Amino acid sequence: MSIYVQRMKKAQAILEKNGWEAVIASSPANFFYFTGTWLDSHERLQAVVIPRTGSASIIVHEMSREEISLPDEVQLIFWKDGESAVKTLAGLLPEHGVVAVDNQWPSEKLIDLMSIRKHLSFVKSTPVIGALRLKKDKTEIELLRKSGEIADRVMEKIISFVKPGMTEKQVADELKRLFQIEGVERLSFQPIIGAGANGAIPHHQSDDTRLAEGDMVVIDMGGIKDHYCSDMTRTIVIGEPTEEMVKVYEIVRKAQDEAVKAIKPGVPMKLIDLVARSIISEAGYGEFFTHRIGHGLGIEVHEEPYLTSNNEQLLEEGMVVSVEPGIYLNGKFGVRIEDIVVVTENGAERLNHFPRELVRV
Repeated sequence: MSIYVQRMKKAQAILEKNGWEAVIASSPANFFYFTGTWLDSHERLQAVVIPRTGSASIIVHEMSREEISLPDEVQLIFWKDGESAVKTLAGLLPEHGVVAVDNQWPSEKLIDLMSIRKHLSFVKSTPVIGALRLKKDKTEIELLRKSGEIADRVMEKIISFVKPGMTEKQVADELKRLFQIEGVERLSFQPIIGAGANGAIPHHQSDDTRLAEGDMVVIDMGGIKDHYCSDMTRTIVIGEPTEEMVKVYEIVRKAQDEAVKAIKPGVPMKLIDLVARSIISEAGYGEFFTHRIGHGLGIEVHEEPYLTSNNEQLLEEGMVVSVEPGIYLNGKFGVRIEDIVVVTENGAERLNHFPRELVRV
């Protein structure tokens, strides 16, 4: 049995437990999770329909006929322009009951389906698809590990590349080139290069600001290899740092280290945020840590779970999360350190190994 059919069987077990009739997976990421095929048909309907019992069905446009290959136990249905794909999908669903729908399915498609299956009730797919993707299997963890290794290599090369006088855009462009050499399909997101005061803007868009002596520089980047993401941040200094820079950097580094040490199965997610936030707050910089400690990562760079200060959900073996505390001093500089971590049986394994000590260039 393929890993994709195994995932469908697990989805059916959740449907059975909840008493729901089916789940519809349609976004490229969720479609890939159940099929192993990355397909983005844009406005044309694509869907994996998994019923509570029986065989799953895949509905795609006929243009994708050569891209889909699955075991015999999965029914493939192709539709043509001019046909109603939603009507075809509706034919796979019962008249009554509850159906879980992909959270990212366009509302237009859902409204059309609701008009055909008037007596069905629809719920979000989070309890089904979200619950499955929340915990990575061995195949996924290995792919994430390889993606993390690529990020380590790229980070080492980009730090060696950085020189005073370069613009943030020049550094970002070199990052893109380095990831391309590593064979990634695409970037996880546009690289964030924040020099000097720009580093105090957590999601700064790299611009023509020139890197100068004495600047702290935040480098946040990631690439997607074999459809699994990396996401990594380091903060470096050009030349010699001030005492304040060293102090702030060491506070963030300690917060990140202690947060990673706190990760293990059974620990509430909010505790990981609290560990890092307490260290930063006790040092007098609490108001300058302006975001959650981390997020899930896998096929998508931001996915469940989210390590927020109010999330009571417990960590489980197989979850993969970022740990990325930061301190952002408006108008001066920012510091963020981020690694991806997988929750193991007894603790946590970092998927990034580039040193976390302050690097001077």
